[in-house]
Amino acid sequence: MLEALLIACAFALLQWWSSPWSYVAAGILLLLCLPGVFVMRGAAPFVSTPRSTMQAMLRLAAIRPGERVVDLGCGDGRLVFAAAKEEASATGYEMSVPAYIIAKARSLFHPGARICFGNFWHQNYDDVDVLFCYFLKDTMLDFEARIWPSLKPGCRVVSHAFTMKDVPAEKKEGDAVLYVKK
Repeated sequence: MLEALLIACAFALLQWWSSPWSYVAAGILLLLCLPGVFVMRGAAPFVSTPRSTMQAMLRLAAIRPGERVVDLGCGDGRLVFAAAKEEASATGYEMSVPAYIIAKARSLFHPGARICFGNFWHQNYDDVDVLFCYFLKDTMLDFEARIWPSLKPGCRVVSHAFTMKDVPAEKKEGDAVLYVKK
């Protein structure tokens, strides 16, 4: 959503202001949007998780102090901050520039929370205790094939709405779905 707004602003800027600086400003806005466009092709656009679903996801995750928690595509970082509040080592990955900037700024007020700009597909998750995700159907299938096999036994994956094809869910609460690696 933020990316679409920035693209629209860039084109509007070119229409209203025809100096060379308008092209520079439009180019900067478009560069900010590119990672978000790639995210939308490979994961999902940023859509804020409703508070009730977030609370259900946290209950299913049952985060304990000292655990390593990762949010894949953390958006505004709310799940990362909630995990850090439980004294977990919490990391969120985000590739949308506007969402990353918002989450990174908010992380200044949440000790123990780390927000990283980058592609979560190229990370190592073999020591993670809890993984949060909110993917579209095809991305969830990719997650099941690429990341799920590398998780350690006992790792809890909590998904918002979307399910894996060949892995049975342990528990569901509203739109939150829990998987536990055997």
